[in-house]
Amino acid sequence: MIYIKNKGKTAFCLNSRQEDFIEKLKKIIESKMSPDLYIHSISTLDFALKLANIHLNKSINSGDAGRLFYKLCISCILHDYGKIFLPSELIKTAEREKIKLSSFEFTHESLLHGFLAPYLIKRDFGIKDTCILNAIKYHTIGSCKMNIVDKILYISDKIEETRNYKNIHYLRNLSDKDINLCLLEVYKSNIIYLITENKFLHPDTNKIWNNILGGIKNDIR
Repeated sequence: MIYIKNKGKTAFCLNSRQEDFIEKLKKIIESKMSPDLYIHSISTLDFALKLANIHLNKSINSGDAGRLFYKLCISCILHDYGKIFLPSELIKTAEREKIKLSSFEFTHESLLHGFLAPYLIKRDFGIKDTCILNAIKYHTIGSCKMNIVDKILYISDKIEETRNYKNIHYLRNLSDKDINLCLLEVYKSNIIYLITENKFLHPDTNKIWNNILGGIKNDIR
């Protein structure tokens, strides 16, 4: 049984059918990804499970928490699936399938895997759940409509245990205490990194930052 291992009680678990599907996904991506990318994907899942144990029941009705936990597991495992494809392949796919991308998104390779992910995951895994697909799409630049699954994936992707950069221990400690403040601080850290490295900011970054800073009143379920 897959479950959150914590010093306290186990918060969530998967039934046998769900467990089998998760294990199937893990085997598929292990066979397709580089070792480093696979380790990152599983480490993102591990960190997200810890955060789910702390925050899921606090953020939504308890009856929905188990359902969203399963969707979170799938989202974490597949969030970087688009990275197994070359940017040129992703661009051709977007053009062929008429996937709507801005001119900025077409010309910034680091973002393509997130924006193409909903199509790729529906095509290759038959997954059509919008909660899963949106969480994966939002994990690169965020969104003004981030629910608890989106927030946990976004944060876990940036601060999972294989990551190492300035202030990461502060962010990890904060993630246990306040998911929304942690989202703000992680997003801020990402903006600072991009500016420091003289990298472009997505045009929606300012809007998303202002939305997070202003406070998200209700999780969109």
